[in-house]
Amino acid sequence: MQVWQRRTLKLALVAGAFYIARYFALCFFSSFHMYFDINQTLKWMEAHPNLSGWAQFVGAIAAILLAIAIPAWQRHGQSLDRWRDAEDLNASLSQNSFYLLSEVRNYLRGYQGARAIPRGIMRNDELRNDLLRRIHELELREINPDRITRLFFARGAIHGTNTSIAAGFQQDNPLSDGEEALLAERIGTINSQLDEAEIANRKAIQSRAHAHLWLLPRIAFPVVMFIAR
Repeated sequence: MQVWQRRTLKLALVAGAFYIARYFALCFFSSFHMYFDINQTLKWMEAHPNLSGWAQFVGAIAAILLAIAIPAWQRHGQSLDRWRDAEDLNASLSQNSFYLLSEVRNYLRGYQGARAIPRGIMRNDELRNDLLRRIHELELREINPDRITRLFFARGAIHGTNTSIAAGFQQDNPLSDGEEALLAERIGTINSQLDEAEIANRKAIQSRAHAHLWLLPRIAFPVVMFIAR
């Protein structure tokens, strides 16, 4: 089944569910209008003068419910703010991790593309130290174990490559075949980590967008995502 056919089918299912819900709602309101006569209700209330006590009772219950509902709504708002802040932080850290992994891959590919050049010439300690510093700073802020694992792999790839590049007695020689194979393996590992990071980053961005929607769009958001997938 092609993508447009699958999305059309999902849209038809959602539209059908909405139509059924609308049908039952109309049936309910039509029945309510049929059995409820405001004039008869007013006459019945006039014939029962003791209803004032019940009105006070209902008012007291309503006041109690409001006294419970207002703080609950305030707590809900605070919880919503915390949720949005957490999603903002998660999306920010996810993006930082993804782009940093991309830079680590480019750093390794730079050595791979210059493998015929002597190590002392292609060595770039400044860039290596900058990447390691940024990885360390991000790890201090990171809260997701999967992203911490990816940063761990990135640091290991940098250190492993630097061990070959910084060998003091090999500065005038290019990388050996074995070292090139290890470098290619490290790049492959970073590529797989980047694929996972890209998927996680998209999910984090979607979660942040979902958190900042208003109530009704927030309810409709999963339906839209169901159709779009």
